[in-house]
Amino acid sequence: MNVESITSGAQLAGMTVPKLLNARRLERPDMVAFQQKRRGEWAAVTWAEYAQKVVNLADALQRAGLQRGDRVAIMGDASQEWLIADMATICAGGVMVGVYFTSSPEEVAYYLSDSGASFIFVGSENQLRIVLSSGQSKNVRKIIVLDPEWKPASESEAVISLGRFCAGPNVVVDDFLSAQIAQADAKDLTSIGYTSGTTGNPKGAMLTHLSILAGAHVVTTFGPGMRSDPHRVVVHLPMSHTVARAQATTLPLVSGIVPYFGESTADFAQTIKEVKPTFFMAPPRFYQRFAAQILSKVHSGTEKQQGDYQLAMEIARKALDDRKAGRGDPFISALFSTCRDRIFLPLLAEVGFDELKVPFTASAAMPSELMTLWQLWGLQLKECYGQTEMVGANLVQMADWPEAGTVGLPVIDKAWETAVLEDNEMIVRGPGLFVGYWNKPEETKFALRDGWLYTGDIVEIGPTGLFKLVDRKKEIINTSNGKSVSPTQIENEIRHSPYISEAAVIGEGKKYLTALIEVDATATMNWVKTRDPQVRQYSDLANSEVVVRLIEGEVAKANSRLARAEQVKAFRILPEELSPENGVMTPTRKKRRKQLMERYQPLIDTLYDESEDHLIKAEMKM
Repeated sequence: MNVESITSGAQLAGMTVPKLLNARRLERPDMVAFQQKRRGEWAAVTWAEYAQKVVNLADALQRAGLQRGDRVAIMGDASQEWLIADMATICAGGVMVGVYFTSSPEEVAYYLSDSGASFIFVGSENQLRIVLSSGQSKNVRKIIVLDPEWKPASESEAVISLGRFCAGPNVVVDDFLSAQIAQADAKDLTSIGYTSGTTGNPKGAMLTHLSILAGAHVVTTFGPGMRSDPHRVVVHLPMSHTVARAQATTLPLVSGIVPYFGESTADFAQTIKEVKPTFFMAPPRFYQRFAAQILSKVHSGTEKQQGDYQLAMEIARKALDDRKAGRGDPFISALFSTCRDRIFLPLLAEVGFDELKVPFTASAAMPSELMTLWQLWGLQLKECYGQTEMVGANLVQMADWPEAGTVGLPVIDKAWETAVLEDNEMIVRGPGLFVGYWNKPEETKFALRDGWLYTGDIVEIGPTGLFKLVDRKKEIINTSNGKSVSPTQIENEIRHSPYISEAAVIGEGKKYLTALIEVDATATMNWVKTRDPQVRQYSDLANSEVVVRLIEGEVAKANSRLARAEQVKAFRILPEELSPENGVMTPTRKKRRKQLMERYQPLIDTLYDESEDHLIKAEMKM
């Protein structure tokens, strides 16, 4: 079976994960399947070795009582053990349930209770403690610790190391996979992917073999040689996330991609510098952080170096304008190539992007100025759009030097269809769709209708056919003046500033809009150090007058690009960085608006003059 010959997701209708794993290990037994760094050294694992590890663990799960359709949870940092546990679960006929390693005991309890998991893999001692304190550990048969260096304080039948769980002679790969291939069907469930939970409890999207394989296949159309070339990709996001899981688990089954696992996702920046990925997909926040790092390097250079950079940027702007307008000036193009080689590539090397061929962003809207900056540096950064419910993507920017602010056109795979309703909600149909929400029949009926996924996202289609994401249908703000505005569009304008990493616009039922601002720690601390010596840490920024004036100017710039009804009248700088740990962000940095509003309600109250409301309430009590 030559997977490189597959040109449409529809051709995967009869495929299953064990079938493709078997094909890979037979076609390329000695080729590298993935690489893992441990104790400062990289170690390659071949497809033959990978298949053996998967089969040994899958067999152990079955011997421990796993039945087809049983759920198996995995909680841990990105690692080869996570990958092998995922593949082994699927090959044994189980259903993988990803749990973010940053989850609280309460969140773990929800995932385990909702899914009914009978086994759970945990990555470390700390995650083991979280699971044990969740109150749900009594309902699982085994807790298996993935950390190869984990030493249990005492032996236990309920908690066991991965090595001890898999102990025994190697299982015969041919026999095991042949038996599983005979039993598996493309419509069988492989996993439950929980949504980010930005508007309530996460929903478990049920994904079949076809869902995850067809979704991965879409990504193979994103760039040159994606199906056949050994593109290097650093797995830097939690593997519970759809993108990270696809990069590590399913994309290598249908492409030439080779995943690299660092010592920890906390060290991802150093890992990227070492690996020099050729394919990279990440939320905008990562590109913003790397851009700030590069700009910090530029601003700390000598006067001559800064002058050379500014000249190179002028040439890059001219070259980019020419390319987007369809003009071709050989002289400017040659100058731009020289600037890229001599000025920009060394800067890209500072963050490990100097060999990057296929860069993409997803999960949130990319600020147009940030995308343009990367393009000026010679990186053809592009956007795509997808959801957990469709695994892959249905919209992608494919053109060279794409238009910032759009998410491109429908994917070229004709097995996928995209349509827009009268109220501008986008709906999608294709082979990679989920088949429903676990234990939520009513939500399933609402999201899946006549084979179409109702995305809940509002889009606009420009004159050239390019799609622009406006906002989530549920997040449109209705002010007391009767105006309906998109908070996401306003937040994107505010986030154009290099000093602002996140913004949350407020105004539902209010007379005017306000915003909570998370400043970019790196860029702002560098800016303020010569202007306000009292600022020593992030929490000092909100109380610095010079920082407040800086952000005031940045918000004013954003307002100048917005309609009057969309302008932010007041703001507050948050005293802490937003994170999953304080409950206001998902692990992939999507805002949990309800939790964010609750946490910072006292700060929000200072943004509004509620005297009129108080008078009315007082009158009604009389």
